[in-house]
Amino acid sequence: MIKCALFDLDGTLVNTIDDLAFAVDKVLEQYGREKKWSLDDYKSFVGNGAKKLLERAFENTLDENQAEKTYELFKQEYNKVLVDHAFLYDGIKESLDELKQKQIKLAVITNKPHSSAVLMVETLFGKDYFDIITGSAGKPDPTKVNEALTLLGCKASEAIFFGDSDTDILTAKNANVEAVGCSWGFRSFECLFSASPSVIIDKASYIPKLF
Repeated sequence: MIKCALFDLDGTLVNTIDDLAFAVDKVLEQYGREKKWSLDDYKSFVGNGAKKLLERAFENTLDENQAEKTYELFKQEYNKVLVDHAFLYDGIKESLDELKQKQIKLAVITNKPHSSAVLMVETLFGKDYFDIITGSAGKPDPTKVNEALTLLGCKASEAIFFGDSDTDILTAKNANVEAVGCSWGFRSFECLFSASPSVIIDKASYIPKLF
């Protein structure tokens, strides 16, 4: 019996790409770099946390000190526009409401900085909508997933992890949790397929059907 649903945030629950791109462009601008990346470029850059996003946008030219400074600057810029253009994907809220009616416990597991993740989720879904919100998760390391399952009182075999990237699928596998790929997000179907999730869904309305 499945008791818990774990969700990635960016590209799975919420479309955040416009604000992420804007914040990175602001950091590039402040470092005198060209703002040359398209939204499709940024979709390929995200998925492994803000530091990796910046590393890719700066084309791996930052030393350790610069990387830390750009990360701090990014967090400042991103929090200014956190939900300016972010929106829930079609059918997400209705599907999660249905899970809550079934008394399925809900958690967000994201590489987004924790404070940003909490603010975004509580703004778009409401406070206490999710049982757990975990940012700075370090995916594909499964540590935060395992901690969330313990707090939820849920075994790995009683959970499903939903995500839009190969990183999410690998995270689920590392935690011995069933992985479901969400094709409406930032990665291509081919990218998800290559990661071998249990199933790939193309509409949020399919989520409750798995419980």
